[in-house]
Amino acid sequence: MKKFIIPLVTAAVLVSILFAGCMPAAPEVTPPPVTPPVTPPVTPPVTPPEVELTAADIPELAEMVARGQVWGHLLWNPFKDLLVKPDGTPFRIAYGVATLEVEPMAEATNMLEDYLPRFGLGPKGENWTTFGGRFDIEAQIAWVEDMTATFNPDWFMIHSASAELLAPPAEAAVAQGIPVFTLDCGIESDAISSFVAHKFEGPGGTDLLGEWLIDEFMRMGYGPDNPVVVGELWGMREMLTSQLRNKGFHLAVDREAWITVIESADTDWGEEKTASIIAEMAIAHPEIKAFFHHGCGGAGMVPGLEGVGMLKPVGDPDHIIIVSNDAESAMWDAVIDGTADIFSTHGGVEPTDICLQVAITNVIFGQPVDKFYSCPFINVSVDNIDTVQIGGIPPAPGWPRGKYDVWIPMDPAEPYGFPQPSLALRMQYMGY
Repeated sequence: MKKFIIPLVTAAVLVSILFAGCMPAAPEVTPPPVTPPVTPPVTPPVTPPEVELTAADIPELAEMVARGQVWGHLLWNPFKDLLVKPDGTPFRIAYGVATLEVEPMAEATNMLEDYLPRFGLGPKGENWTTFGGRFDIEAQIAWVEDMTATFNPDWFMIHSASAELLAPPAEAAVAQGIPVFTLDCGIESDAISSFVAHKFEGPGGTDLLGEWLIDEFMRMGYGPDNPVVVGELWGMREMLTSQLRNKGFHLAVDREAWITVIESADTDWGEEKTASIIAEMAIAHPEIKAFFHHGCGGAGMVPGLEGVGMLKPVGDPDHIIIVSNDAESAMWDAVIDGTADIFSTHGGVEPTDICLQVAITNVIFGQPVDKFYSCPFINVSVDNIDTVQIGGIPPAPGWPRGKYDVWIPMDPAEPYGFPQPSLALRMQYMGY
């Protein structure tokens, strides 16, 4: 009999195999739950609300704001995002003036060419355009007709070279659904939506300059027993606006039989021609003690008298009184320097500013507007030249000159009786 010897380790393994099926399985080990890392919530960056720039924020206007000639709360860009239709497309504007060769209308045009891109209408030619006619009425008529046919603006703003001759093309534009708003020099037609201008013929126009002159003459000792002569420098007789300035002035001075007026040839609103004409009149009529100019180009009176040795400072016994209808830069400076006496707040900037706001109120807001808005007529002398303002802004020569990017639209509420257009008003009236 053979004997087999099984090593102990082998026996242990066999026993383990034999009894493996009889033993319970080892319990399954469940790993502990894994807690995912906690990610802190991401706080979106806070965008501060856009601060609306006001006059008080503009360094160039600080002195004017401090003395009250500019209202500090006026917005620099009150019409931002306003000149768009419900579908988001911009309104289109065509602005044309009789000429750019006179300062008031050149200033108005330069102002508007800064404002309209600021308001969101893009560069010139895209949604707006301007035009100067060099007093060529045929050119202005052709421009209106061309704009009506090709540019198709949502409205016209026009300073006309002829109140009568521009009526047919303006009426044709209105017939095609394009409203026409006029400023300073209007158009004689019932089709015009609104006209913004000074009421030169008075009361409250150039008669106010005439009243000042009467008072000044009486202060100087003139009167029924000491008559006096005035030289009147015409702008352009064929233009209605010049006729009205003549009418307003005579509304005052013709009441006084002791005042005689010698009228000039047309200055054509030019400074050089004014200088030439006043020099000739002063030499031919040494009895003239004052000159009244219809407006544009009136600043030429100072160099004209100076050229013939007859310019004397205010207060000098031989001073010839200088009165102009328009607020031009050289006239403004001459009053400050003491070589000229007085002018009015009339210019091209204020009627253009208000005409734009009237058009927005009417076309964009759908609100009725007046047929005529009379610009306030204020005499400006050395006594009030640093404070005079209308609707919170000065006449154009009082702004930082040439810096149209700091000029600001006026508030029409008090002087014109309607609120400055705003997004809130558009929402109120139009729902967008």
